[in-house]
Amino acid sequence: MIYVYDVSFIIAIILPDEINESVDNIHDALDENDTVYIPHLTWYEAANIFRNLVIRKRFSVEEVRHYIPMLTFVDLVTDYVSGINYTTKIWQLSNDYNLTAYDAAYLELAERKNAILCTLDVDLLNAAKKHGVRTLETT
Repeated sequence: MIYVYDVSFIIAIILPDEINESVDNIHDALDENDTVYIPHLTWYEAANIFRNLVIRKRFSVEEVRHYIPMLTFVDLVTDYVSGINYTTKIWQLSNDYNLTAYDAAYLELAERKNAILCTLDVDLLNAAKKHGVRTLETT
């Protein structure tokens, strides 16, 4: 199977106070024939999340330095598609479903790869369902 994980799903795998049993069950069920894609922007989003964890004093700098390498525990394949056609598609999806361009990037990738989108973001989940992209329920 092919999956697209958004950053909310990834963070729920690695941060102890975000752990979600449904997310863990989905991720643990993957096997060597499954592939998990992410858009390139996920790395920026993850860095921003870790930065905000320190700013909001949820975790110390030292703790965050411990959690960042855990991103490698999730075998992620980074998709590097870009350009005018990509931007147009992202804009169209964000406009059609009132999503941020960041969330639209996950939707675009899941559609292009014919993948199952894994997210904890309710707006993105609803947009994916409306757009005909497969999702997994995490509740």
